[in-house]
Amino acid sequence: MKKHIQALSKTFIFPVVMWVLFALLTELQLENNIFISVASIKDILQTSCLNVIVALAVALPLSGGRWDFAPGSIIVLTGIIAGNITINYDLGLAGLVATSIVVAVVLALIEGVLYIWFKVPTMIISLGIVMLYEALSGLLFDGSGVRLFMYEDLAIFARQPYCYIIVGLILILFWAVMKYTKFGFDSRSLGNNALLAINNGVNEKKNILLTYVMVGVLLGIASILNSSKAVVAPEADLSSTTLMFSSMGAVLVGLFLAGFSNMALGLLSGTIAMSVLSKGLTVYGLPSSLNNIILGLFIILFMGCTTNMDKIKKFFKKERAYAK
Repeated sequence: MKKHIQALSKTFIFPVVMWVLFALLTELQLENNIFISVASIKDILQTSCLNVIVALAVALPLSGGRWDFAPGSIIVLTGIIAGNITINYDLGLAGLVATSIVVAVVLALIEGVLYIWFKVPTMIISLGIVMLYEALSGLLFDGSGVRLFMYEDLAIFARQPYCYIIVGLILILFWAVMKYTKFGFDSRSLGNNALLAINNGVNEKKNILLTYVMVGVLLGIASILNSSKAVVAPEADLSSTTLMFSSMGAVLVGLFLAGFSNMALGLLSGTIAMSVLSKGLTVYGLPSSLNNIILGLFIILFMGCTTNMDKIKKFFKKERAYAK
């Protein structure tokens, strides 16, 4: 029990420290500090719901060394297709969920199959997929996109507390699949040493296809949350990658924090931390362009420090030895 508490503490101490830091900064800077409020915390957590699902979908192939730029385009195209079908045929909430998952899984599997067939790095395949899906988003349904948020019964998952319930269930299922199934074991083996795993009998192609099925399920649910908040319009010129890149900081931070517990909790912690950082910079009053610079520098510094942690520890040990 003590071991689990320590693991959770190490995993979630980072977003807590981040929140305390900005609470102090904004308290010193602002007379009416809206950062320290229940509404602000709810906004941070609600914003994290969509981002953590996208982070899971990005981190899963990334943990196996596959950079994928397509999640944003899949979310947008799935939202347009599933949303319009649900509205036009009055399928209801259950129909929306089923249609979104099926469409997203098909779109994700197309990418996975092309990757296996052509044996081209996913970075290249996914960029081609992004351009294809963005073009389709502008052609289907006369390029009108979808306005799912206008239908209260269909947009319920984006509201509190339903968004928290959805994310909680997804995190539990993701953790269980990665920990207790052969797919999870094979994924970890391929991520650690692909050649050794294949030599020991792991079917890489099957694992890749199952990975994209799981990614499709995650992105199908993410598309519902995304469509339930605002207008989903056709994308172009790789603009859909913004959805993926907005979660990249959370993925990089989360994969490091996952070392203290597991990938699901690590990505949740990383997502909340980045949401706190983004919210804190906005409340502090910095312009959006400067916010992006600070976020970029933070990711660089964080990854630089965590990647070179052993060298940093050795340096401080030498400094302490010289001081004595």
